[in-house]
Amino acid sequence: MRLFRILIFFCLLFSVKFASAQLNTENLLSKGRNAIYFDDYTEAITKFNEIIRVKPYLPEPYLFRALAKYYLEDFEGAEADYTKAISINPNYTLAYLYRGVANNQLSRYNQALKDFDMAEELNPNNAEIFANRGITLAALKRFKDAEANYTKAIQIKKDMIGAYLNRAIVREQMDDIKGAIADCNKAVQLNNFSADAFGHRAYLKYKNKEYKESVADYERALKINPNDERLIMGRGISNYATKNLRGALADYDRVIELNPNNAYGYYNRALLKSEVGDFNSAIEDFNMVLDMNPDNMLIYFNRGLVKADIGDNLGAIADYTTAIEIYPDFAKAYLARSSSKQEIKDIDGAIQDRNQGLIIIEKYKKMKNEGAMAAFVDTTENFQRLIDLNSRDKVVEEIIKGRVQDKFVTIKLEADFHITHLSMDSLRAGKMQYYDQELMNFNQKHNYSPAFTFSNKHSLFSKELVEKQINDADLQIKAGDSEAYFFKGTYELSNKKFNNAIASFNTCIEKNKNFAFAYFNRANAIVDMTDYIQSIGVNNHTNLRMNEDKKGKDYEIIVDYSSAISDYNKAIKLNPDFNFAYFNRGNTYAKSKQFDKAISDYNKAIELDSRFKEAYYNRGLVYLYNNDKTSAYGDLSKAGELGLLDAYNVIKRYCNKDK
Repeated sequence: MRLFRILIFFCLLFSVKFASAQLNTENLLSKGRNAIYFDDYTEAITKFNEIIRVKPYLPEPYLFRALAKYYLEDFEGAEADYTKAISINPNYTLAYLYRGVANNQLSRYNQALKDFDMAEELNPNNAEIFANRGITLAALKRFKDAEANYTKAIQIKKDMIGAYLNRAIVREQMDDIKGAIADCNKAVQLNNFSADAFGHRAYLKYKNKEYKESVADYERALKINPNDERLIMGRGISNYATKNLRGALADYDRVIELNPNNAYGYYNRALLKSEVGDFNSAIEDFNMVLDMNPDNMLIYFNRGLVKADIGDNLGAIADYTTAIEIYPDFAKAYLARSSSKQEIKDIDGAIQDRNQGLIIIEKYKKMKNEGAMAAFVDTTENFQRLIDLNSRDKVVEEIIKGRVQDKFVTIKLEADFHITHLSMDSLRAGKMQYYDQELMNFNQKHNYSPAFTFSNKHSLFSKELVEKQINDADLQIKAGDSEAYFFKGTYELSNKKFNNAIASFNTCIEKNKNFAFAYFNRANAIVDMTDYIQSIGVNNHTNLRMNEDKKGKDYEIIVDYSSAISDYNKAIKLNPDFNFAYFNRGNTYAKSKQFDKAISDYNKAIELDSRFKEAYYNRGLVYLYNNDKTSAYGDLSKAGELGLLDAYNVIKRYCNKDK
């Protein structure tokens, strides 16, 4: 079943008054709301964070920050912010309403219904409450109740096009195609430029066997949105139904042109090509689909049929066998394999397969007569039908500005922090990744010559800068400044001269055994050198494979970071509040698969700095690796809220995966 995207109505949200705030707060709120309107969700979160930091007692910034998180598909984070807004103002209708929407996305349907009920109690004349409750009821397959809620929404707000379209969907589910088409007619009347309205009416007309009318509606929809894969696919299927095979093929070609990874396009084109006798090309398309869906029995079965058509009975038998291995009750596959075995004179095998297929068919007939059919797939049906994208979830969503969760990232641990060069321009502008008072005191002690900061960005500095700083350090060493060995080693490390850096840190520590920064950067040099050596012919160990890719885990090399850990231990002993040392040590534990120790160190780093976004992110990845999605979701949401945007892509790909 296809459900339309839930609509958030900005006209309501943006009318909220903020009288309790001062002018600058009102200005920040306005900027944040405008950022949401223009899809710049991460910028919006930054603005609302500023307000919350100063005035945590105001409910509105939590509401709007939740909305921004919702659009980033951080539904857990959104739910938490709505809850915070409600705790501040228990009569906040919009917070209950949109918390219900977030709970619906998290498949917490009963909790969503409670939220909608509370919102209705506070404001019984808000159409969006009924429209969104209808979506949740439809997800629970309570279609009658969903229809009643959409009807109530329409009574309150007669031009609510989304309610008409959603009511059309539930009416379709109740086999009221006529009523569903009537709702689409009303939606078209309300907005003659709605691709959704024309597209869904086209789909309903196809289901009602009004194929020419279906094509006409798809044509209208495509004039409005000419590159919509759904609409083009739907028109292709309707063209096929009207015997316009050339038009259908052109539509499938266009779908694949727009999205070379659209499995449905290849699948439908393969079926059509096999029907018109273009067998080899059909097999190529099936191969493409199998690359994307290697465990789909239907594709193996249909490829087997095409192979049988060209006389490749051994290839056909192999495909039927794979389909049966995936789904042992696949009666059609047994019957097809029987036919191919007969072609190669394997009479005993053919008889055995035919008998097995007939046994399965009889079993399903008995289940059907006993009313138990709904729990099973009827494997005797026609498996060569085209797939209609309009009845399924959208395959690929357009990446638009602000939707950072759609921008693919390589999932790896946030890198270790180093003490590294800080330019005076950055210092004057306050452009430091993190401010650390102890390091600033160290800089002041040396009159900011040189100046250092904590960073995990690890930029390569110019050769001229590094050489000048090393030469300056050598002069200071000759003048008897033992800490100049630390300066020298730090610049050698920044330029990846690992052995030289370690030697400089060794000398520095020999002369001052209580210098925590020297132990810290020596540990970093050891880790970086170890990782560099491992990277030559061995995969980078900063990557954590998620659960779907753990097959090769047993063959991974566990790297020995014991020397570095010893140095981090010493730095922490000298400075028990050294949060970056805890973070880096946590990374070394994570890379060597000592996950409990890694989590313990990330915990301590966060305890010392509650805004340490990299620690939240890395702890989230470790939780995710260990299949603790609940804990991972919370950490990744917090990392995203604090500005680490890659977290939203990880949430979408792994935490929201089963939602």
